[in-house]
Amino acid sequence: MTMVISDTDILSTFGKIARVDLLQRLFPHVHVAPAVYRELLQAERLGFSWVASTREAVEVLPLTASESQHAERLSRLYPQLGSGEIESFVLAQTHRLLCLTNDRQAKIVASALGLPYLDLEEILRALKTRELLTTEALARVIAEIEEQDHTRIPAKDQILGS
Repeated sequence: MTMVISDTDILSTFGKIARVDLLQRLFPHVHVAPAVYRELLQAERLGFSWVASTREAVEVLPLTASESQHAERLSRLYPQLGSGEIESFVLAQTHRLLCLTNDRQAKIVASALGLPYLDLEEILRALKTRELLTTEALARVIAEIEEQDHTRIPAKDQILGS
């Protein structure tokens, strides 16, 4: 069973279309770093209705003191990343977790750190290859993501056709 840690970007994408259940179907335990959880709480305080169900679908993985120190070092090395991505990467290293991110800079840093990750297109492709959604249902999910999250999915034709 693949254990994952998600950043806020992926959670908000699926949260906005009320389909965090799709992440749970792919990965029974979706972990988040404390900083990601704080970002979710902040979004909830700002009135984003999708957050409540998303918060309930994730498990917060706390940082140890040494992991917090490592996160501080990484944040100095990679100032372009937020604390959510940094903490997620530290926890991914320590617990051997697969990262879920669609942030361009985060993907570059994950690669530099040798961390495996899935981005949005790969997650959507996995939903199809694992036969968790029909092609028609996946097409509807992609259309909703593009509309609700204002995200263009360049490989949607390949995902739906593969």
